[in-house]
Amino acid sequence: MMEIIKIEKENISDIRNMWESLNSLHGELSTHFGDHFNSFTFDERLAQFEDRDFFAVFAARTEEGLIGYCIASVKNKIGEIGSIFTYPEHRNLGVGDSLMEKAESWLKSKDISKIMVSVAEGNESVFGFYNKRGFHHRFTVFERKA
Repeated sequence: MMEIIKIEKENISDIRNMWESLNSLHGELSTHFGDHFNSFTFDERLAQFEDRDFFAVFAARTEEGLIGYCIASVKNKIGEIGSIFTYPEHRNLGVGDSLMEKAESWLKSKDISKIMVSVAEGNESVFGFYNKRGFHHRFTVFERKA
């Protein structure tokens, strides 16, 4: 049986391995920004959330342990899904949907005006997951290394 739990700030390192797996995947999939993901650390990512009004981490747990996580945050009444990950052997079983439901419910409780999700270049295969949940592609951001 799976349950969705909230990870308290002092236990945030419990998701480190999953976050690093997702970051590594982004590095492999990215055509132009692999070096960014290869050098980006878990601690650097967490530091980015320090300026948020609210921040929460939810994890999917089974008798095996943690099998997925979702980070949600709020800044200036805008909710954001910062990342979501499920181990490959647990994908397409509803884990991601359960995590998103919990994160979206939490975000809505914070009186937000909208929820945003950014998808890393190369990971476009997840578009269907977000479309299914009512998210739509609004704009594309281009970036060039200086």
